[in-house]
Amino acid sequence: MLLAGDVGGTKTALALFEQNTMTPLHLKKFISKDYPGLQEIVAAYLAEHAEHTISAACIGVAGPVTDGVCETINLPWVVEEENLAARIPSGKAMIVNDLEAMAWSLEFLTPEDLHVIHPGQEGEGNRGVIAAGTGLGEAGVWYGRFYHPFASEGGHADFSPQTYEEDSLLSFLRNKYRHVSWERVLSGPGIENIFEFLVNTYRVKPNPEVMAKMCDKLDAATITHAALNDLCPACRHAMELFVSLYGAEAGNLALKLMAVGGIYIGGGIAPKILPLLDSDTFRSAFMHKGRLTSVLQNTPVKVIMTDRAPLYGAAHVAQLLADDKPVY
Repeated sequence: MLLAGDVGGTKTALALFEQNTMTPLHLKKFISKDYPGLQEIVAAYLAEHAEHTISAACIGVAGPVTDGVCETINLPWVVEEENLAARIPSGKAMIVNDLEAMAWSLEFLTPEDLHVIHPGQEGEGNRGVIAAGTGLGEAGVWYGRFYHPFASEGGHADFSPQTYEEDSLLSFLRNKYRHVSWERVLSGPGIENIFEFLVNTYRVKPNPEVMAKMCDKLDAATITHAALNDLCPACRHAMELFVSLYGAEAGNLALKLMAVGGIYIGGGIAPKILPLLDSDTFRSAFMHKGRLTSVLQNTPVKVIMTDRAPLYGAAHVAQLLADDKPVY
């Protein structure tokens, strides 16, 4: 049996897979902040399934992984590969960046798992993965003799505005944060930041009823729902700006990786806002790259519709470990 996991800032998912399959036998989600660390979640989960022998384990974690250790960005955790390996009889265990885990899943996703928002020209080549959720993750897939995923922390690179309105957004966020990264605008909290900017700078007047629902705290889910249902002009404007920025950064990633094999959009937000994402707003921002526009026009863009992709990728890495095959 294989243990696969996906640690996010909001939820942690663990699943058991039979070896050489991509179908989880049992999957359970935990509220991450309710636990002091990952090892407590793993211990509780394995105790529920003590009848199974785990051959290998891999868990994707939202944060940079260095020498088997990850200090998570959006959780007060330190995740150590050594602690995970101690719970596996074989000792075969690995932690990887969560977007790298998602990238490992691309070969196993079905057409039903993907929604094409820009067909481009299908072909072989490097790929990129970008995912907005609690934070913003990015990863690459190098194409040589075979596809080989690798992690990055591109979501924490400097936010680069392209319009006067985005210039003002950057100035607004500079007063709120020391460093304004792409994650500050492309994430659940990023949606709230954009909405706060639009309302507090009097660019768009919000619907009073929607504002009443957020009297205590700005809420990305409320903003998104109001935008999708045209209930609030400020929410609609916020999400249009969010989608445009998402397209721009996805295009940036495609150029940095020369990802002619495609850009894959994962994370929890994309499937929920698909009517907004599958739009000329996104496609225009994605392709608007001056002299390299033609490259982006030929680059396919697909939304990963299943939230199990990081688990599939982690299970594949665990299978490599179980088979004593090299991961890198």
